[in-house]
Amino acid sequence: MQHGFTFWFTGLSGAGKTTLSKSLAEEFLREGKNVVVLDGDELRSTLSKDLGFSEEDRIEQNRRAANIASILNDQGIHVMAALISPTHEIQTLIKDIIGVNRCFLIHVDCSIEGCQQRDVKQLYANRIKQNEGNFTGIHQPYQDPVNPWLKINTEFSTFEQCKAELLQAIRATFNQ
Repeated sequence: MQHGFTFWFTGLSGAGKTTLSKSLAEEFLREGKNVVVLDGDELRSTLSKDLGFSEEDRIEQNRRAANIASILNDQGIHVMAALISPTHEIQTLIKDIIGVNRCFLIHVDCSIEGCQQRDVKQLYANRIKQNEGNFTGIHQPYQDPVNPWLKINTEFSTFEQCKAELLQAIRATFNQ
C-alpha cells in the first residue's frame, strides 16, 4: 500500500490556510486520490474542545492533529492540515510525529495587518475588543517556519496565483 503525505499549512489566523488546504484537497479528489482535511478551528470544536490557548494546549492541539495525520498517511490517505502551529517547537514536533519524508510544511505568509484587514470571521476585531491575551500574532508570537517546504504569500498574490504556485510545487516534487 502506498503511504499518504501530509501538507501542513501554517500561518496567522486569516492568512488563507484553510482556503488553500481545501482547494488542494478538491484538486486531489478530482485526481482520484484519498484525502482528508484537518482544520484547526474544526478540531477545536470537536476533538480538542477540552483545550484552551495556553502554550501547553497549543502543543497538545498540534500533537493530536499530527498523530491523526500520521495514522491517515499510514492508510494511504493524503492529509491537508490547516493549523496556526505558531512556534518552532510545534513545527518540529509535527515533522517528528508525521515523519520528515512525508510532512510538507507550507508557510502561508500574510502580515498581521493583512490578516486584520481581511478578518472575515471578525476574530481580530472581537479579540482586540475583548482584550483577550491569547491571540497569536497580537498577544502571543508567531514564529515563521525555518526552511518550510514552500512559502506562499497570500497578502500580495491572488488566491488563483497562490493555488497555482502550490500545485506547481507539488507537481515538481512528485513529478505529476
